[in-house]
Amino acid sequence: MKYLFIIFLLIGCSENNNSYFPLESSRSWSYKVEIQPEIEQKTIYKKVNLSLGKKKIKINGEENSLYPFMREDGSIFFYASNRNGVHRKGYKFLKDKKVMADKEERIVLPRPLKIGKKWEVQSKTYLILKRYPYYDYRATTNFEIKYKIKSENEIVNTPAGKFKNCLLVEGFGKTKFIGDSEIGTIEITITSKEWYAKGVGLIKSLRVEKTDSDLFGTTKMTQILEDYK
Repeated sequence: MKYLFIIFLLIGCSENNNSYFPLESSRSWSYKVEIQPEIEQKTIYKKVNLSLGKKKIKINGEENSLYPFMREDGSIFFYASNRNGVHRKGYKFLKDKKVMADKEERIVLPRPLKIGKKWEVQSKTYLILKRYPYYDYRATTNFEIKYKIKSENEIVNTPAGKFKNCLLVEGFGKTKFIGDSEIGTIEITITSKEWYAKGVGLIKSLRVEKTDSDLFGTTKMTQILEDYK
């Protein structure tokens, strides 16, 4: 039993060092995010994620060993890691006094990782936007996105460096948004591609929300790693 325990620890360390979603402390990721609507001006901004290390966090009165990640706006998202993969379990915005639990644990990356592996996650549309003179109209609705691991040997160039043997995850979903009497019902198709590097995490992503409406068109969002330490 003692030897089995030692082997388990060695395997655990190896997986952690080679993780596509590392959860260790004292790490930060800086991204450039570009949102390109079909009918509006492009938006570019910076996004920063900072891992805070393993902590004991209470969610719904139950204590959990979780890994919090803070974003540049002060919001914090809490992740757990187990034999089934990396999950997001909760979140906390600046206005919140306590950690809020996700209605369902959101799988970030499953285990085991292998080409063809599939899973589903509940999500929301958030890119489809129409700007009017006095207000913005955003088409936000819930949908299920289906993910699949497509490759384990991608090569990706970023401002933070060139990464080899990257994991490529593709996602697809469809939904409908019911607007007002003028907009009516629009159909939205969502596709995504996410690239992960071992020991680093997410290095690039591309999300497209396409509508069948000339009023909203298609919006693309590209996120790329600029700095990592």
